[in-house]
Amino acid sequence: MKYAEFNIEKNKIEFLNSVFGIESVLLNGIVVSKKFTFSGFNHELDLNSESFILKSKYKQFDKREIELELIKKGVTIEKQIAPVDIKQRLFWMSIGIGLVVGGYWLGKFIIGI
Repeated sequence: MKYAEFNIEKNKIEFLNSVFGIESVLLNGIVVSKKFTFSGFNHELDLNSESFILKSKYKQFDKREIELELIKKGVTIEKQIAPVDIKQRLFWMSIGIGLVVGGYWLGKFIIGI
């Protein structure tokens, strides 16, 4: 799912995140960084011989949002905050509930309670 878009001159930087926690950064439609993370990551990219960092930070248990900062030479040039998609939250909640229920039944089977 696309969470944010930054426009630098005539270039488009997009931030996407899948329900499995894989972040992707696209520069003019081409993937320049792809990482798996639960809490956020610093994605490095080069644009017109200049280095940029797109920093993502998840606030999953606080405000349930993704904070994105586009940084050039250590200075934040643009900041966006995007709410976390409800489908992603429901997916991970169902995984957590499944693990708890599965662990209970496995423990019950092994121990024989």
